[in-house]
Amino acid sequence: MNINNKILIDQKQYYQNILQKNIPFTSYINNISNNIINNSNILNNDSENLLLPKRRSKYDPKGRNFICKICFKGYLSYPALYTHCKLKHNLKNINPRKKETSKKKIVDFLKEKLKYNPIDLTFFLKEERTGITEIYDFPNCINEAFNIIYDYNNKEIKERNSKKKMNEYHKIYEHAFLVQFLFNKHQRNLKIENENEICDNIFMDYLNKMSLHVNPNYFIKLIVFITLFREFINISHRIYLNNKNELLNSSRYDNEYTTNNCAEEIPIFCNDFINHFLDCEIGLFNFEKKEAIDLTQNFCNWIYDNDFTSLKLSIISKNIID
Repeated sequence: MNINNKILIDQKQYYQNILQKNIPFTSYINNISNNIINNSNILNNDSENLLLPKRRSKYDPKGRNFICKICFKGYLSYPALYTHCKLKHNLKNINPRKKETSKKKIVDFLKEKLKYNPIDLTFFLKEERTGITEIYDFPNCINEAFNIIYDYNNKEIKERNSKKKMNEYHKIYEHAFLVQFLFNKHQRNLKIENENEICDNIFMDYLNKMSLHVNPNYFIKLIVFITLFREFINISHRIYLNNKNELLNSSRYDNEYTTNNCAEEIPIFCNDFINHFLDCEIGLFNFEKKEAIDLTQNFCNWIYDNDFTSLKLSIISKNIID
């Protein structure tokens, strides 16, 4: 008979004696304590470890069943994993208890962000963007972009452009920027040294440089994006002048911001352009909001790196995945 059974038997017998003889309960406790102490030499080390509760160390490698799907670090509990994701990976809306499909979606999203970083040229390495050879057919790409933006046979585009107060252009030769880009020398390796260069020339320089890295289809999309961004800047400037009663009775080009100003303040226009002008949810120009944000970030980071602006764009998003 081992010591554990012996103690239990003595407890049962002594408890019966308490009931029969009315022995004070404090005497019962003292007797049981003495019984355990007197027989403690029978207990071996393993038994003592079983009797004493032991707190698990945070450095204990065993039992770390809650794994971070981003850095693969193991944790002992869900709360510890959740805190890690929030502090180390800024995943504020990520619940570690969600099913595996949600975690996989987040991991894939982050891997793509790292692989095709929007702030540099790796963004254009994605299969649907990258080009095998250089683009030489600039006229065709520029005309295609014009037809997409100003397709007035499309009722939706016509109504949308009118609502956004865009100028009407029925021929490409009426469009100051696109016709200038059409007859541009497309010197893709030439660096502009003048930090006060006007916006239109900087837009063209960006498109020329990116033509080395994209395929013709995506280059057309890039021209559409830059042209719409330019239109929004000029529309905003016209509204500003009109509110100040400074809009002169002159041609449509005389007061265009992009033909008279440098690119210093361009990043200021980005937020309203994405949220209120591009109409990504309608899909007329085939831009998803996430892609539009990445393109804006790419362009603004490019003009910052080339010293055309001192304003560095920062992307702040409440949700990591839309």
